[in-house]
Amino acid sequence: MEKNLPVNLLTASVINQLCRQLNIRPTKQLGQNFVTEPSAIRKIVREADIKPSDQVLEVGPGLGSLTLGLLEAGATVAACEIDARLAAFLPATIRSHAPGAASNLYLIQKDALKLVPADLTGLTSIAEGAKEAGNEREGNVADVSSGLSRDFSPTVLVSNLPYNVAVPVLLHLFAAFPSLERALVMVQKEVAQRLCANPGSKVYGVPSVKIAWYGRARMGSDISRRVFYPQPNVDSALVEITRQRHYLLTREYGEGDRNFKGEDTGEEILSDQQVKSAQALALEREAVFNLIDQAFASRRKMLRAGLKAWAQPLVAEALLRACGIDPTARAENLEINQYVALARLRKALLAGFENLPESAKSPGEQISSEVLTAADDVPGCGGDAKGESAIASANAKINLFLACGESVAGYHRLSTVFQAVSLKETVEITLQPTGIDLEVSFSAPPTAVGYHPGRDQEALSGLDPQDNLATRAFLLVAADCGYQGGAQIRINKQVPVAAGMAGGSADGAAALLAANQVLQAGLDLEELAEMGASLGADVPFGLYGGTCFADRRGDRITPLPPAKPLHLVVAVSPETLPTPQVFKRFDQAGAARTVMPTLPEITPLLESLYAGDFGALAKLIRNDLQAPALTLIPQLGATIEAAGQQGAIPFISGSGPSVICLVDNAEKAEKVARELAQLAQVAYTLPLTFSAPGIALARKQWWA
Repeated sequence: MEKNLPVNLLTASVINQLCRQLNIRPTKQLGQNFVTEPSAIRKIVREADIKPSDQVLEVGPGLGSLTLGLLEAGATVAACEIDARLAAFLPATIRSHAPGAASNLYLIQKDALKLVPADLTGLTSIAEGAKEAGNEREGNVADVSSGLSRDFSPTVLVSNLPYNVAVPVLLHLFAAFPSLERALVMVQKEVAQRLCANPGSKVYGVPSVKIAWYGRARMGSDISRRVFYPQPNVDSALVEITRQRHYLLTREYGEGDRNFKGEDTGEEILSDQQVKSAQALALEREAVFNLIDQAFASRRKMLRAGLKAWAQPLVAEALLRACGIDPTARAENLEINQYVALARLRKALLAGFENLPESAKSPGEQISSEVLTAADDVPGCGGDAKGESAIASANAKINLFLACGESVAGYHRLSTVFQAVSLKETVEITLQPTGIDLEVSFSAPPTAVGYHPGRDQEALSGLDPQDNLATRAFLLVAADCGYQGGAQIRINKQVPVAAGMAGGSADGAAALLAANQVLQAGLDLEELAEMGASLGADVPFGLYGGTCFADRRGDRITPLPPAKPLHLVVAVSPETLPTPQVFKRFDQAGAARTVMPTLPEITPLLESLYAGDFGALAKLIRNDLQAPALTLIPQLGATIEAAGQQGAIPFISGSGPSVICLVDNAEKAEKVARELAQLAQVAYTLPLTFSAPGIALARKQWWA
């Protein structure tokens, strides 16, 4: 259809004449105010930037003022009118004022709040409908029996919305019609200001946040009350809304992502999951909108109080802090992304806590560190402890997610999900009068396939006792409580040495626990974790175990509900890979992230862990250090490929060079372990399970 078809727009005199002819008295109940100025109509169409190719949805066409303007611009229009009399008369008006454009108008007589995509299928234009008599029906006013039907997928909403239902109609249509890319609507000016308000403003409220779920709202031109019949008591304004894909639906992990093979995909994260099913998206929207309603129901309250009931059975303040939100903020201070983050985090954590009965039955090794006694409940360090001993253990870790940022003061910023596995380092400390004696032994678990001690013994050779993390950990605790004697430290190792599984850090964590016990230092978990962070970024996690999120340089630990007891195989490389070397190659590649993923952004991974969803895990596991590790030891790529062919989910843990292979059952783990152990580039394999601690730490962190 050509643009600028001969169309006669309705004027004030014509509208008055039509109202008299039809005996129409515009009702306030239906929000009926008809635009009488052609210049105002053309302004609306111009600001809507209507093109001849646009499929436009119009709500409340009334007598056809705006409808004619849209047809004049060459658009194809589906008009939804609730008033049966107006819907019945509109075709005649269009045919008389725009005879050449009638074939581009499709009319539905229905309440816009009940309009769904099915109502826009099988439509015929009013031009075709005019050929048949008695063609009026609810739904399509035109006659579908002509056979000249079409399905209508609106891309633009342009409407003079009834003032009394403007916001509900907008929210409903954006939800019901994913095809809508933008909207230009005329509403009461005060409503327009609320829709476009920014966080912190006095008029920012529920409409502002909910419309932001769908996209960006911007104020357009003011429209004087004088261009309407009947003239309302308020002025109007145009609002432009441009649909935007939500950041948490498209960029789960922030910028600079790689797929799990270490390749730059050049695409947004989760390309095959970016468009969620309508049902899943509707459920998430419902949860977010419920949160928004509850937050603004107590608008004057701080969020930690206003969201107390919503957060149950979790603690609102813990959720707020995890999302980077000041608990003393109020509802009007938050933008839509923050509401989405809160809703997603709560959903993921509840899924984890619901998973706890199964997690407690994990077939793997349990973290041996007990719930630590508070400092003021433990006797102080005494000088008569000579000869006493204590034993503690800490587990190996894998990184299910590892994002790396720039280096700051010698340490890279990290966001990671740690998972403890069923390998442990055990440290026994026996006090003696003087000196530090260190004894280290290595014994792989009996389930190891193809194990030979040569690799790990060679890696352990030449250790300086004073530089060992277990020794340094003991000395830190001793200095804190004033102990000046010596100790004999025995380390029984199971974790492959220099394999990216934090065996040395587990030594440090276990030594902190044992030293705290034998010296009766009375340090609580937070104090020990602070000490551990001074030893190495992975040491604090060794104190917590289970499933944890960590940020900063990986040393700030947030305990999470334990993951399902999944099975895995560790393919141990005969080579070692120093962590500084991997980070150097990472820096050379210029791959550092400038925006680090937060805990709410990785909730899809957590939900997959709690559900044991291997299909999702295959897409969600990430490691920014995998690519540089592969460039340093290319043979790891062959191990990854071989594991993938066995049906495993393979990835490198931490800085490598161990290849982790997730599988869905114990039998498959044994099979994969046997197959990979035969590869030349694999020293030996370890079939393992996820390890879960007691749930006390997670409950303390999150539970009300």
